[in-house]
Amino acid sequence: MTSRTGGRTPQAIAAQMPANPAETYEIYMVPALFAPAAEHLLTVARLQPGERVLDVGTGTGIVARLAARNVGPQGTVTGLDASPDMLNVARARAFAEGLSIEWDEGRAEALPYPDLHFNLVLSQFALMFFTDRQTALAEMQRVLVPGGRMALSVFAGIDHHPFYLALDDAIARHLGTSAVGDIFALGDVDGLRHAFIQANLREVVIEPYSITAHFPNPNAFLAGEIDVDTAAIPAMHGLDATARRELTTAIQQDMAEPLHAVTEGDFVHLPFHVLIARACR
Repeated sequence: MTSRTGGRTPQAIAAQMPANPAETYEIYMVPALFAPAAEHLLTVARLQPGERVLDVGTGTGIVARLAARNVGPQGTVTGLDASPDMLNVARARAFAEGLSIEWDEGRAEALPYPDLHFNLVLSQFALMFFTDRQTALAEMQRVLVPGGRMALSVFAGIDHHPFYLALDDAIARHLGTSAVGDIFALGDVDGLRHAFIQANLREVVIEPYSITAHFPNPNAFLAGEIDVDTAAIPAMHGLDATARRELTTAIQQDMAEPLHAVTEGDFVHLPFHVLIARACR
């Protein structure tokens, strides 16, 4: 495949990736995908000024940051995540944007908040990563006021995302396992609805939503995906920086054709298929 990175090699791109995967997430994934998806999620949630809002699995905080711009001086926004690295990026970004948000480290399965506390609970592309999803949903229900609302998003199944099917295979070939498929693990509408009902949530509505993300610099995008998607694999933890770059380059080479198929000019154009679930307490 012809290089579309101004003459830079995949090795050079990999060498320039941030050392913290949370920074990679913020730099490459948020502007192209997670920010516009968060805007849609907030529209569906019908966020109102003055509401108390909780974002569970906030990551680098894009949902919380967008919500904070809309709750007004009487409202509050709290973002919770289990990753201190993600929260460090979230805090820095919110500070730079002049936003007042409470950031808490914690698990969705044991929310550190009292009963009947929030008007709105949000969660974007996080439910699939919780250890006990049913308990997490029950906790989100617990902290809602009567009549409070929940809105969350998950990706449809990996069979709707051929690029990620190829990436899943490539990572598994080099590391013996891959976590890419986990991202798409909650793509069943009936299963998702049942989980909400089991958590005593009412008026459950699940709607499909599609968005095409446009990622600049194809090789940098792919290196970032590899960085994020392999971060939790134990085999990666013992590798030094040079070994990580070599592994990234090898996976990039395996992904040359799938990347070419979704590349036009200097951008990767990737469609994502999403399920938006909303309900009331």
